[in-house]
Amino acid sequence: MRYWRKLPKLKPEARLAFLGLLLIPLFAAASEVDVRLAYARADEGQWLVTTRVDFELDAEAERLVRQGLRLKVEVEFSVAQPRPVIPSKRLAGFVRALYLEYDAASGRFVVSTPSADVRAEFATMFSALRKIGYLTDQPVIAQSALAAGQPYAFSVQARLFPENANWWRRNVAGRLGLGLSLSSATYTWSLTP
Repeated sequence: MRYWRKLPKLKPEARLAFLGLLLIPLFAAASEVDVRLAYARADEGQWLVTTRVDFELDAEAERLVRQGLRLKVEVEFSVAQPRPVIPSKRLAGFVRALYLEYDAASGRFVVSTPSADVRAEFATMFSALRKIGYLTDQPVIAQSALAAGQPYAFSVQARLFPENANWWRRNVAGRLGLGLSLSSATYTWSLTP
Protein backbone atom coordinates (compact mmCIF):
# COMPACT_ATOMS: atom_id res chain seq x y z
CA MET A 1 0.00 0.00 0.00
CA ARG A 2 2.89 2.35 0.64
CA TYR A 3 3.87 2.10 -3.05
CA TRP A 4 0.40 3.33 -3.99
CA ARG A 5 1.09 6.52 -2.03
CA LYS A 6 4.46 7.00 -3.75
CA LEU A 7 2.90 7.31 -7.19
CA PRO A 8 3.24 10.78 -8.68
CA LYS A 9 0.63 13.27 -7.59
CA LEU A 10 -2.33 12.05 -9.61
CA LYS A 11 -5.99 12.61 -9.22
CA PRO A 12 -7.90 9.62 -7.81
CA GLU A 13 -9.50 9.03 -11.25
CA ALA A 14 -6.07 8.89 -12.88
CA ARG A 15 -4.84 6.41 -10.27
CA LEU A 16 -7.85 4.17 -10.93
CA ALA A 17 -7.26 4.39 -14.68
CA PHE A 18 -3.62 3.42 -14.14
CA LEU A 19 -4.69 0.46 -11.99
CA GLY A 20 -7.20 -0.55 -14.68
CA LEU A 21 -4.44 -0.60 -17.31
CA LEU A 22 -2.43 -2.96 -15.12
CA LEU A 23 -5.41 -5.34 -14.83
CA ILE A 24 -6.28 -5.50 -18.56
CA PRO A 25 -4.16 -8.63 -19.21
CA LEU A 26 -6.19 -10.52 -16.59
CA PHE A 27 -9.40 -9.98 -18.56
CA ALA A 28 -8.04 -10.43 -22.08
CA ALA A 29 -8.89 -13.51 -24.13
CA ALA A 30 -6.26 -16.05 -23.20
CA SER A 31 -4.24 -18.47 -25.24
CA GLU A 32 -3.70 -21.90 -23.75
CA VAL A 33 -1.82 -25.16 -24.28
CA ASP A 34 -3.12 -28.26 -22.52
CA VAL A 35 -2.25 -31.97 -22.82
CA ARG A 36 -5.69 -33.60 -22.74
CA LEU A 37 -4.85 -37.26 -23.29
CA ALA A 38 -1.82 -39.49 -23.50
CA TYR A 39 -1.27 -43.22 -23.34
CA ALA A 40 1.40 -45.78 -24.24
CA ARG A 41 1.17 -49.19 -25.85
CA ALA A 42 3.74 -51.81 -26.78
CA ASP A 43 4.08 -52.84 -30.42
CA GLU A 44 6.88 -54.50 -32.40
CA GLY A 45 9.51 -54.05 -29.68
CA GLN A 46 8.77 -50.37 -28.96
CA TRP A 47 6.65 -48.40 -26.51
CA LEU A 48 4.53 -46.04 -28.61
CA VAL A 49 2.84 -42.95 -27.17
CA THR A 50 -0.29 -41.32 -28.58
CA THR A 51 -1.23 -37.90 -27.28
CA ARG A 52 -3.76 -35.13 -27.85
CA VAL A 53 -2.74 -31.56 -27.06
CA ASP A 54 -5.25 -28.72 -27.28
CA PHE A 55 -3.85 -25.43 -28.53
CA GLU A 56 -6.14 -22.44 -28.14
CA LEU A 57 -4.77 -19.19 -29.51
CA ASP A 58 -6.61 -15.90 -29.22
CA ALA A 59 -7.39 -13.51 -32.08
CA GLU A 60 -4.22 -11.47 -31.44
CA ALA A 61 -2.05 -14.58 -31.81
CA GLU A 62 -3.79 -15.44 -35.10
CA ARG A 63 -3.27 -11.88 -36.32
CA LEU A 64 0.47 -12.13 -35.56
CA VAL A 65 0.75 -15.45 -37.42
CA ARG A 66 -1.08 -13.98 -40.41
CA GLN A 67 1.44 -11.11 -40.39
CA GLY A 68 4.37 -13.50 -40.71
CA LEU A 69 5.20 -14.76 -37.21
CA ARG A 70 6.38 -18.38 -37.40
CA LEU A 71 5.50 -20.46 -34.34
CA LYS A 72 7.43 -23.48 -33.13
CA VAL A 73 5.59 -26.25 -31.29
CA GLU A 74 7.52 -28.74 -29.19
CA VAL A 75 6.00 -31.84 -27.64
CA GLU A 76 8.38 -33.51 -25.20
CA PHE A 77 8.04 -37.21 -24.38
CA SER A 78 9.86 -38.74 -21.42
CA VAL A 79 10.16 -42.05 -19.55
CA ALA A 80 11.57 -42.20 -16.03
CA GLN A 81 12.06 -44.83 -13.35
CA PRO A 82 10.65 -43.49 -10.05
CA ARG A 83 12.84 -43.90 -6.98
CA PRO A 84 11.63 -43.44 -3.41
CA VAL A 85 14.23 -41.04 -1.98
CA ILE A 86 16.37 -39.65 -4.76
CA PRO A 87 15.06 -38.06 -7.98
CA SER A 88 13.69 -40.32 -10.70
CA LYS A 89 16.13 -41.76 -13.23
CA ARG A 90 15.30 -40.56 -16.75
CA LEU A 91 15.57 -43.49 -19.15
CA ALA A 92 14.47 -41.91 -22.42
CA GLY A 93 13.13 -38.74 -23.86
CA PHE A 94 12.82 -36.82 -27.07
CA VAL A 95 11.21 -33.68 -28.42
CA ARG A 96 8.96 -33.63 -31.47
CA ALA A 97 9.12 -30.21 -33.16
CA LEU A 98 6.68 -28.72 -35.68
CA TYR A 99 6.23 -25.26 -37.18
CA LEU A 100 3.08 -23.25 -37.85
CA GLU A 101 3.11 -20.33 -40.27
CA TYR A 102 0.81 -18.53 -42.68
CA ASP A 103 1.36 -18.55 -46.44
CA ALA A 104 -0.10 -15.24 -47.66
CA ALA A 105 0.14 -16.27 -51.33
CA SER A 106 -2.19 -19.25 -50.87
CA GLY A 107 -4.09 -17.85 -47.88
CA ARG A 108 -3.52 -21.06 -45.91
CA PHE A 109 -1.88 -22.08 -42.64
CA VAL A 110 1.12 -24.38 -43.10
CA VAL A 111 2.35 -27.03 -40.66
CA SER A 112 5.85 -28.35 -41.35
CA THR A 113 8.67 -30.31 -39.72
CA PRO A 114 12.13 -28.80 -39.05
CA SER A 115 13.60 -30.66 -42.02
CA ALA A 116 10.61 -29.45 -44.14
CA ASP A 117 10.19 -32.95 -45.63
CA VAL A 118 6.59 -33.04 -44.37
CA ARG A 119 4.25 -30.15 -45.07
CA ALA A 120 0.47 -29.81 -44.74
CA GLU A 121 -1.79 -26.85 -45.53
CA PHE A 122 -5.02 -25.91 -43.75
CA ALA A 123 -7.75 -23.36 -44.41
CA THR A 124 -8.01 -22.28 -40.75
CA MET A 125 -5.59 -21.95 -37.87
CA PHE A 126 -7.95 -24.07 -35.74
CA SER A 127 -7.63 -27.05 -38.10
CA ALA A 128 -3.84 -26.62 -38.29
CA LEU A 129 -3.58 -26.62 -34.49
CA ARG A 130 -5.80 -29.71 -34.26
CA LYS A 131 -3.43 -31.52 -36.64
CA ILE A 132 -0.37 -30.45 -34.65
CA GLY A 133 -1.97 -31.52 -31.38
CA TYR A 134 -2.79 -35.09 -32.34
CA LEU A 135 0.37 -37.21 -32.40
CA THR A 136 -0.03 -40.95 -32.85
CA ASP A 137 2.34 -43.82 -32.16
CA GLN A 138 5.49 -41.86 -31.33
CA PRO A 139 8.23 -44.41 -30.47
CA VAL A 140 9.66 -43.45 -27.08
CA ILE A 141 11.66 -46.40 -25.73
CA ALA A 142 12.43 -50.02 -26.59
CA GLN A 143 10.34 -52.66 -24.81
CA SER A 144 13.52 -54.40 -23.68
CA ALA A 145 14.63 -51.27 -21.76
CA LEU A 146 11.77 -51.63 -19.26
CA ALA A 147 11.88 -54.52 -16.77
CA ALA A 148 8.64 -56.44 -16.29
CA GLY A 149 6.87 -55.79 -12.99
CA GLN A 150 8.61 -52.45 -12.35
CA PRO A 151 6.63 -49.17 -12.45
CA TYR A 152 7.69 -46.44 -14.89
CA ALA A 153 6.51 -42.87 -15.28
CA PHE A 154 5.67 -41.70 -18.80
CA SER A 155 5.15 -37.96 -19.32
CA VAL A 156 4.24 -35.48 -22.05
CA GLN A 157 4.59 -31.69 -22.07
CA ALA A 158 3.88 -29.23 -24.89
CA ARG A 159 5.33 -25.79 -25.59
CA LEU A 160 4.49 -23.14 -28.20
CA PHE A 161 6.63 -20.06 -28.86
CA PRO A 162 7.88 -17.83 -31.69
CA GLU A 163 10.58 -19.57 -33.69
CA ASN A 164 13.22 -16.94 -32.88
CA ALA A 165 12.35 -16.62 -29.14
CA ASN A 166 15.33 -16.81 -26.81
CA TRP A 167 15.46 -18.67 -23.50
CA TRP A 168 14.18 -15.66 -21.51
CA ARG A 169 11.08 -15.18 -23.67
CA ARG A 170 10.26 -18.91 -23.66
CA ASN A 171 10.78 -19.62 -19.96
CA VAL A 172 10.19 -16.35 -18.09
CA ALA A 173 8.33 -13.77 -20.16
CA GLY A 174 5.85 -16.33 -21.48
CA ARG A 175 4.91 -17.46 -17.98
CA LEU A 176 4.26 -13.87 -16.97
CA GLY A 177 2.06 -13.30 -19.98
CA LEU A 178 4.42 -10.81 -21.60
CA GLY A 179 4.86 -12.76 -24.80
CA LEU A 180 3.40 -15.49 -26.97
CA SER A 181 5.22 -18.34 -25.23
CA LEU A 182 2.99 -21.00 -23.74
CA SER A 183 3.68 -24.23 -21.85
CA SER A 184 1.33 -26.96 -20.74
CA ALA A 185 1.45 -28.69 -17.42
CA THR A 186 3.27 -32.02 -17.55
CA TYR A 187 0.86 -34.91 -18.14
CA THR A 188 2.26 -37.95 -16.29
CA TRP A 189 0.96 -41.48 -15.92
CA SER A 190 2.35 -44.70 -14.45
CA LEU A 191 2.84 -47.88 -16.41
CA THR A 192 4.01 -51.30 -15.26
CA PRO A 193 4.96 -53.64 -18.13
